[in-house]
Amino acid sequence: MGNIKKSYSITLTALLFFFLILISSTASALQETRLTQNRSLASTPAIYGDNVVWSDDVNDSGIIHLYNLTTSEDIQLNSSSASWPAIYGNKVVWVECVGYDGNYYDCKLVVYDIPTAKRLQITENICDGSTPAIYKDKIVWHCSQNGISNIYMYNLSTFTKCQITTSKQAFDPAIYADRIVWTDSRNKISNIYMYNLSTSKEAQITDSKLPQLESAIYGDNIVWEGDRGGRSYILYPDIYMYNISTSKTTQITSSESAFLPKIYKDNIIWMDGRNKNSGRDIYMYNISMQEEAQIIMNGSTQNWPTIYEDRLVWQDWRNGNGYSDIYTCIVPTIVKSPIANFSVKPDVGFAPLPVQFTDYSRNSVSRSWDFNNDGIPESTEKNPVYVYTDPGNYTVNLTVGDVNTTDSKLSTILVFPKDLVDDQLILTEAQISTSGEAIYGPSPKIYGDRIVWVDFRNHFDNQQTRDIYMYNLSTKKETRITTPSSRFSYGLDIYGDRIVWVDGRNGRHICMYDISTSKETQISFDGLAYSPSVYGDRIIWVDDRDGRYHIYMYNVSNCIETRITTNESVPRGIDIYGDRIIWADSRNGSDDIYMYNLSTSKETQITINASVYNPKIYGDRIIWQDYRDEIRHIHVYNISNSKEIQIDSTIVGSTSEPDIYGDRLVYTDSRNGNYDIFMYNLSTQKEIQITTNKSNQDDPAIYGNRILWRNHGKYGIFDIYMCTISLKESKKSATNFSANVTSDLVP
Repeated sequence: MGNIKKSYSITLTALLFFFLILISSTASALQETRLTQNRSLASTPAIYGDNVVWSDDVNDSGIIHLYNLTTSEDIQLNSSSASWPAIYGNKVVWVECVGYDGNYYDCKLVVYDIPTAKRLQITENICDGSTPAIYKDKIVWHCSQNGISNIYMYNLSTFTKCQITTSKQAFDPAIYADRIVWTDSRNKISNIYMYNLSTSKEAQITDSKLPQLESAIYGDNIVWEGDRGGRSYILYPDIYMYNISTSKTTQITSSESAFLPKIYKDNIIWMDGRNKNSGRDIYMYNISMQEEAQIIMNGSTQNWPTIYEDRLVWQDWRNGNGYSDIYTCIVPTIVKSPIANFSVKPDVGFAPLPVQFTDYSRNSVSRSWDFNNDGIPESTEKNPVYVYTDPGNYTVNLTVGDVNTTDSKLSTILVFPKDLVDDQLILTEAQISTSGEAIYGPSPKIYGDRIVWVDFRNHFDNQQTRDIYMYNLSTKKETRITTPSSRFSYGLDIYGDRIVWVDGRNGRHICMYDISTSKETQISFDGLAYSPSVYGDRIIWVDDRDGRYHIYMYNVSNCIETRITTNESVPRGIDIYGDRIIWADSRNGSDDIYMYNLSTSKETQITINASVYNPKIYGDRIIWQDYRDEIRHIHVYNISNSKEIQIDSTIVGSTSEPDIYGDRLVYTDSRNGNYDIFMYNLSTQKEIQITTNKSNQDDPAIYGNRILWRNHGKYGIFDIYMCTISLKESKKSATNFSANVTSDLVP
């Protein structure tokens, strides 16, 4: 009966036998119970309450077993040539095939009632590869014949059968309440779809160019295995989750070897081959705590894991000789130490400055805010607002804990006096890179404590090797992001844990590096991309894949690519902030700025008859250098009131390369005979010179009270430098604790 299982099970059996020869079993730290007898060929277990069912193919019998965890009684149900059992409440359903004539099985769907021990054949002429699923009185399955496969449902209450799909390419359904999910390859690539029985509406959950398979559902969460790498013809799947309420997709694993996910309440389980020397192990992810734990590792391979409450059941090959058994254990609670984390908004501003603190800590049961880091806590609220009434440099300390341990995180806040003058500021300069090979354009970038830039240090002979490097200001550690095989990296941006760039190893592709997982992902595949920018889950770039230049966007959360522009003019200087994408193009004969709002799907022309270069966006402000006259002023456009202002400069062509954070602009200026970095405050309309040495500084970037640039040293040495802005005097007093919403006023 083994040949009626899914096609990959035959290959998997051979692989398992190979692993069993090479790898000996190891003792599990969990209290495991073996449910099967000696010399079994058990597979595809399912569990509900105290009852576990599975199919046993010893001697091609295909017998369904029902095991009661309370009584330890193993009953062989009235079945033969049966497979793929499913259970809900007191009902067991399976596929049973008889009458093999050399071409096909005569297959039917059988329901078994546990209290009465009666079996009922509910439908016939189904397919030998059908995989039924049951929820209360509803049973779903797929039937695949002559290259056509659709999803069907049978209602045990009304004794009616209906066809759910018409795509002819639907497989492997799962059901929860009134929602059915399945894999569908109607568009040549397998994606996940959902049908709502209450609304009679179908929805496409994934829209990927690579296979998405094996979906499962519980409540509002759908999980599946999906490949994002697209390498050769081999699947490299990870587990993904889609929340129906929030329409958000979350990548659960990054092992590229995760299969057959199941979900019950807050726990997702799957089998994973990341440990190459131990076959496939079972892992679990807790959605609420966002924590992963390895559950089973015994040196053999585990398959078809399933879960009910805290009870895990799986197929196990540890006992050798080509036999497989069913095991069960109680899943341990994932216990992790507390991790302190929070955001500050704003972190720079004028006194009195209300600051919103938002706690993103994990695994904590208590918290304590010390807004002055003086050892005296001011609040235990989760997301407090605190008002700093006096100017100064402040450090806030959040301490979180559980019953055993604590963890703390610090963050700095700079509060300026209302009447700020230059001599009140301390400009502290530091050298970030030391290779002397920092490359121009666009480099460096900064987000929070992380600085990234492109570096030429690894070149040798005539081979160019440009790599991405990162420096963490908190740990004072430098990390090489790109691997030696990258060879040519340029174009760079960072937001949160994500770094994006253009990789030139084989054409021009957009790549992304996730700092939290240390994983690199290729985003574009046509080899004709450049100028990436990132904000949150969205990555944008310019691409001429069709012989015409357009802006494209990739959403990391749902893995969907979208073309943004439709005009044939070449977009330049693209940038993104929130729902807004900006760029310059010359469709009307002048270089003007255009903006696309992702929320409204509306494009707006910002400037008219301008000569725009290097536009940037932050919040409601768009800045650029304008070439419409000789002086090449920096211009600022406020989206909220549609007003444009000009930052005056008296030196012809002196300013360039503007960047913006809040109310502050930074730019290079050659008024002193060399390029220096200047900062302009839009609120106070004051300008401050940041650098004063006689070498050239260019390519500035700003985040909070930190300004970066590339410094031109002697003999062609180029390094990254940073200036931190603070006040000469730091007053510790701060009063007026509040719970009001803060503004975003920053200098």
